[in-house]
Amino acid sequence: MGTWAAGPFGNDMAADFVGGVVDGLMEPVDAFLAEPEIDETFDEAFAAIALLNEVMTRTPTRPWDAKARAKRAAAPIVEALIACFDEQIDSMGPDEDYKREHRAALVAECERFTKLVDG
Repeated sequence: MGTWAAGPFGNDMAADFVGGVVDGLMEPVDAFLAEPEIDETFDEAFAAIALLNEVMTRTPTRPWDAKARAKRAAAPIVEALIACFDEQIDSMGPDEDYKREHRAALVAECERFTKLVDG
């Protein structure tokens, strides 16, 4: 394809680079999905989702499932993150205000992720 638009993301090299960044950001998400633990894999996955949201806002690149040859589905990721938080956060003994604010931030990023992936 070569170059199709001006700017930092309008060419093959940039598209390949962004695809690699997205693949790298999905690594902690996949680690979380394999072992959803609030005190082990959750924080990195949550941060990765927030960063993915920023990348997806600027580019057409989306998380990809090579085996299915399709975009990754947002729902299983979002459901696992929220379920993990709801089921395991109390074991960490958080302050109630922190717990409420952190859950609100999680839900906001997950909703944004869903809209960007599925939209």
